[in-house]
Amino acid sequence: MPTNFASVHAHLENAQAELKGSDPATQQLREALGLLMDAALKAEFSPGRNTENIIQFPLARTTRHRPSSRLG
Repeated sequence: MPTNFASVHAHLENAQAELKGSDPATQQLREALGLLMDAALKAEFSPGRNTENIIQFPLARTTRHRPSSRLG
């Protein structure tokens, strides 16, 4: 199962919002969560990440509609 980086980012944002204090430890935690959020965004939009699951379907054979001689 692939990682849902958008969900990870949202959880980290919520955790950062809960850190309401102004003490040095809280500020350091906020900065650390900010770095993790940046890393989650980079991982989500990195060019090497395969985000598409393309399923190949066999080509359907189409029958041509040929007008009858009576209808032209």
